[in-house]
Amino acid sequence: MSTPRKMWRGLWRRSRQVHEPLEAAGSGDLESGVWVRSALRLAIVFVLLFGCVFFAFWWAGSAVRFSAARAGDRSSPTWRVSGTVRDALSHQPVPWAVVEDDPTGQPPFFRADAGYRGVFELTTIAEPHRIRVSAPGYHPLLLNIGRAWFVWMPSGNEQKNIDLLPLHSQAPPNVGGTALAPAVK
Repeated sequence: MSTPRKMWRGLWRRSRQVHEPLEAAGSGDLESGVWVRSALRLAIVFVLLFGCVFFAFWWAGSAVRFSAARAGDRSSPTWRVSGTVRDALSHQPVPWAVVEDDPTGQPPFFRADAGYRGVFELTTIAEPHRIRVSAPGYHPLLLNIGRAWFVWMPSGNEQKNIDLLPLHSQAPPNVGGTALAPAVK
């Protein structure tokens, strides 16, 4: 990061320097040097301004495209949530846990299964919503994921290590997130 800064600083200093003393330079040479320096400065400012405006339009267009696709039920998953599902007490991996979008939320719903070592990767929508993590013998857990529309780029990654509380434990069922109440049969 320091190399581009040094390069621009050097270009800026060279554009500001007058190579000949005022007495030795003719009036035409001095005026053309000032004109070249001013033109170079204006060009740099124009390129930076144009780049910032282009980025702002690109970002706003991405947000509008995402919102339009979401409203038209054509949204594609661009947010990747990965991590490990573990037992909250023993910290051992929970194999074959189900990681899915909360069914009470807005569709589309995406789902992933953890592997034998509890490792999962869920690809879902980038907006803030909840995912549900469940496994046989454990309390289900709801976790908030995603980012607000003005913070995210069109895609992203999120790392979540999830601790599930066993059903037979004496600890309160809110370790690691919002635990769901057990279903009454």
